[in-house]
Order: sequence, then structure tokens, then C-alpha cells
Amino acid sequence: MANGGEKIEFENDQVKVVRVKLGKREKHPARARNDRVIIWLTDSHHVRTEPNGKKEELRRKAGDVVWRTASQHQVENLSEDQQEVVVVELKK
Repeated sequence: MANGGEKIEFENDQVKVVRVKLGKREKHPARARNDRVIIWLTDSHHVRTEPNGKKEELRRKAGDVVWRTASQHQVENLSEDQQEVVVVELKK
């Protein structure tokens, strides 16, 4: 996970905690995630694309925390800096 990727930090029968890093201009593979909380560890400028082609360009600050419902999506880092988040995904 030097430039980008995912690392499972913790997992049990109720949650999975994943650290996600995206290198500059890196595109993360499309994936499905359950309901989750996302905590930004770095500032972020990224685009989130759904399977139907709908795109959402977002900016987040380090320390931001958001709730997302289950979805399938792809994320692309639009900045020249590495981005890092922690995802706390609920298991159903």
C-alpha cells in the first residue's frame, strides 16, 4: 500500500475497518460497500462515480466524517497529493 490501496485494520462479525490510500491522480477500482462511516485523514478532492455513470465531485478536509448508505461506486483522486481515509463498514 505504498502509493495506494486498501488495508484491513480490524474486522469482526459486526464491522470491517479499512484504511484506503489513493496516490495522486489514482483511480480506485469500482466496488460495493455496505452502510459505512468515512473519516478523512487528509484533505481530499475526488470524484465518485456510480455504475449508472452519475458523477459527484467532492472536496473534504482532514477530520471530516460522513455517513454513506450501501452503494457501488468508483473513486478517483483529482489532486496531486495522496489521499487517505478510514472506512468503518457495517456488516449486515
